[in-house]
Amino acid sequence: MLMFLKKIKERVKLRKLPKAAEKVLLIVPSLLILDALVVVLGAPYLSKNIGAFLGKSNTAILSDLLFLEGAVIFAMGTFITLLRPMQEKELSHKPSTETADNGGQTREKRIRPCILMMIIGAILIGLSITVETVGTLLL
Repeated sequence: MLMFLKKIKERVKLRKLPKAAEKVLLIVPSLLILDALVVVLGAPYLSKNIGAFLGKSNTAILSDLLFLEGAVIFAMGTFITLLRPMQEKELSHKPSTETADNGGQTREKRIRPCILMMIIGAILIGLSITVETVGTLLL
């Protein structure tokens, strides 16, 4: 798994993609590989003992795991994005020379990880739908 991710990282660096795209291309495949390993190693246990996965096939379990991860990551990114204006309002009441000098730059840095989380969550939800559709068509 680590060799696979290192190869992806090398290929991404050759293409000179933006940092956000590099992170997406490293995070999404690693989560997909991790979920696939969980399904391969733990599907019999999950389908017999965990209520949400009772009697489901491996593709259905993989699809559900991807959807749950995507929904949680997307929700966290959205929640953090919505909290930022409230925090900035509270901080604006306190005078500070540092925030006045770098106000635009710090705001940009704060928003990017949240949007990145939302993008990764949406990709995982899309992968979930794709896995379930392909699994249904093949079976």
